[in-house]
Amino acid sequence: MEKKLNNVYVVLIEPKNPGNIGASVRAMKNMGISNLRLVRPVDYREIIEQKKMGYRSQEIIKKSQEFDSLSNALSDISLVFLATQKKGKWKKNFITPEQAAELILSRILKEKIAIVFGREDSGVTIDESQLANYLIYIPSAVTYPSLNLSQAVLVILYEIYKLSTDNKKIADFPKMATKQKFERVTSNIWSLMKSLEIREENNGLFHRSLKRAMGRTSWTNADLAVIDRACKQVRWYIENRANGEERG
Repeated sequence: MEKKLNNVYVVLIEPKNPGNIGASVRAMKNMGISNLRLVRPVDYREIIEQKKMGYRSQEIIKKSQEFDSLSNALSDISLVFLATQKKGKWKKNFITPEQAAELILSRILKEKIAIVFGREDSGVTIDESQLANYLIYIPSAVTYPSLNLSQAVLVILYEIYKLSTDNKKIADFPKMATKQKFERVTSNIWSLMKSLEIREENNGLFHRSLKRAMGRTSWTNADLAVIDRACKQVRWYIENRANGEERG
């Protein structure tokens, strides 16, 4: 079971309260998950409040990693789950923590999997949400739920831990490409479309839709190589046609 969970990474975006970080790592320790990544966090490693809330969990703090952006924190990750209570135009098709656990356990032997938690006060940006393959919504008895960061971490990790102790056979899926490779191919597609003089702004409706669509696929390195080759072939044709017209 522990070996299964080694591929799960908890990612916290700009946590502002050292106590929340400590309480989150305590939840991680209890659920058997030890990989923590933080994006532009508040000072926390030697803060008393963090150590108090993260009692007997400081080994997770010692090996935690810090990044300057969510994109960099996810560069070597294949599958991304984002926990959010806020719905909107770019946040649709939510799954429950239980459904997320089933998807995670089906991929856990081959993939690095990240569970991302947004800022305590403002959640995540649109661009950050588009890095996720799946959005997790925690059901609540109230109309406008507001869970503490560590509570959200505990609820989701509990479902993963619970399912990881089940002896059911895990499906064998092909290994997915990393987020870094998805971003590169998405950039190549967008660059090609701009060369075709598409009338769309950077980060406009279509560009965001493209990033969202690419971010939700389960493609392998071989799949992305096919898309990459197609982009290169179209670009070659455009450049050579232009050169031919100039000679003509």
